[in-house]
Amino acid sequence: MKITHQKAARYTRWAVLAMSTVFFLFFSGFISVHAVCPIGGFEMFFAGIFRTGFTIAGLFSGMVLTFLIMSVVSIIFRRAYCAYICPLGALQELSENIGKKVLPAKIRDAKMPGKLDAVLRWGKYVVLALFIILGGTIGGHWMIKGDPFIVMMGLFSGNPITEQFQRNPSSFLFLIGILVFAFFMGRGFCKYICPAGAWYGLLSKISPNKIRRDVDTCVGCNLCSKACPADIDVANLEVVNSAECFGCRECVNVCPKEGALSAPVAKVDVNQVAVPVAAAMIFAGSVGLAASVMPSKGGSYHGGKPDSAQVEDADTVSGADQADSGAPVSGGCAVCIACGLCGAV
Repeated sequence: MKITHQKAARYTRWAVLAMSTVFFLFFSGFISVHAVCPIGGFEMFFAGIFRTGFTIAGLFSGMVLTFLIMSVVSIIFRRAYCAYICPLGALQELSENIGKKVLPAKIRDAKMPGKLDAVLRWGKYVVLALFIILGGTIGGHWMIKGDPFIVMMGLFSGNPITEQFQRNPSSFLFLIGILVFAFFMGRGFCKYICPAGAWYGLLSKISPNKIRRDVDTCVGCNLCSKACPADIDVANLEVVNSAECFGCRECVNVCPKEGALSAPVAKVDVNQVAVPVAAAMIFAGSVGLAASVMPSKGGSYHGGKPDSAQVEDADTVSGADQADSGAPVSGGCAVCIACGLCGAV
């Protein structure tokens, strides 16, 4: 029964990740990429705090709302967004699993040298600091020319991929680099670069949800450490309280010994199948709320078609061009998509 439950938990996690990835790739454009983009919400949150000054409406609107809700979830279930929702994380794990099947053993078992790995993991906190500083000084989506999520969510938008590449080549190359790295060494973007992961990881430090290992029950098989997508040495820890832990429970789900590993929230045992389902439902609800206060592409904040004097061609007008033409610069966005957030802050 235990093994059956473990398999069900793993299959549920991958099913949720697959559905989330399909949504981001094929359907996020029907809402607004900025309503669901985790990097966008992250940027605008700090821009709103330090630069533009949030109104109550702005604080609880659009992508910022999604970001805030998933931040709260991170306190309860650790980095649940990274573990169950993030499409880029899912694609990296998929690329890694393909690599493990086709690469020679010496290559697929390669790991980043320990000291170098430890240093590189600080990189995402440096990026986090840059997001806070630049969000407060530049504002808007200053990262849009290097945002892999924007590229990923536009792949199946109906526009030719060659045209999308010409529009944003740096993000395209960045996304390809992330997936190539993952093919050989796993979720490198998550471990070394992602500012949202760094933020959620810091919040998870105060989470009551921790992986616990019973040293008397553990048989020392090391399967938990091998299964961890964050490369945490679970087999040699009694309590996992690292900010690197996604909270994905892969270690618990591969453990062959009943009771050796658990992931209680405080002292309450939580059904391992229910966690990814709950995370997905909360995220879906937050996206629904975000979408309800953000217009579709080409719309105005309060609905309807914008005046030509307000928003020109959303695909081609840069912030500088808007300023020259008298149109409002949407929070400093490099490419205005008429998401309407500038009208809410």
